[in-house]
Amino acid sequence: MSDYDRFAQKYSEAMGDEGDFHHRVSIDPQVYSIIGNPMGKYIYDIGCGNGYMARKLANEGAKVFASDLSEKLINIAKEKSKGLDIQYRAHDATDFSLYQNNFLDLVVMNMVIHYVKDLDELFAGISRVLKKDGVFVFSTSHFFRPDYPYSEWVEGKINGKKQLFIKVTGYLKPTLTKVISWWDSKTELKIYNRPLGILVNKMSKHGLFTFRVEEPESVGFAKDFPQKLRESHHIPTFIIIGATKK
Repeated sequence: MSDYDRFAQKYSEAMGDEGDFHHRVSIDPQVYSIIGNPMGKYIYDIGCGNGYMARKLANEGAKVFASDLSEKLINIAKEKSKGLDIQYRAHDATDFSLYQNNFLDLVVMNMVIHYVKDLDELFAGISRVLKKDGVFVFSTSHFFRPDYPYSEWVEGKINGKKQLFIKVTGYLKPTLTKVISWWDSKTELKIYNRPLGILVNKMSKHGLFTFRVEEPESVGFAKDFPQKLRESHHIPTFIIIGATKK
């Protein structure tokens, strides 16, 4: 049993059929924009969770393959996806042994890449299974606002005007942080925080070249601050990156 099995049901309920608040408002619209029209495309959803994104893409005409480390989430996804053209499998994100060379039009990882230890293995696998000019799109917490350790709001002034700031430290140093899952408050998870340069350079090493970066405005943060200080919307919480295989 994977660690993620322990809170699979709670996670699935929180994500529902369209994702949670931040996915619906900030993350997924950018991911779908990079994907474009999925009709007729072969798409692989890595870390699919309860399969809500896989189902949307299948309903729009894609042939979808989806995997997750949690067998319980895969079983939930299968139950929710009856009648759809989706092949679900439970395995690690870096396991591409079941997928042929130059097979897929698109690979998506939605808020998953920060759980992956070996980026070289991951990107080598993605590059192998993608067709030439195929697209890889992923989302993650913004590098200036990692989930762990939690970002901290600070109030200060610039040119005499009150502003909100985010404390950032150690950005350039890749870190492994062991955290307790917020889903069940007991399961230990590993988060790999890395600077943007490491991700982009390792992708290009494996023939995956960035063509689009989205940094959506933050929504729903700093609610306890006065309205005039809520310029925190201009400090992005998430980043979405699109790359193509060349």
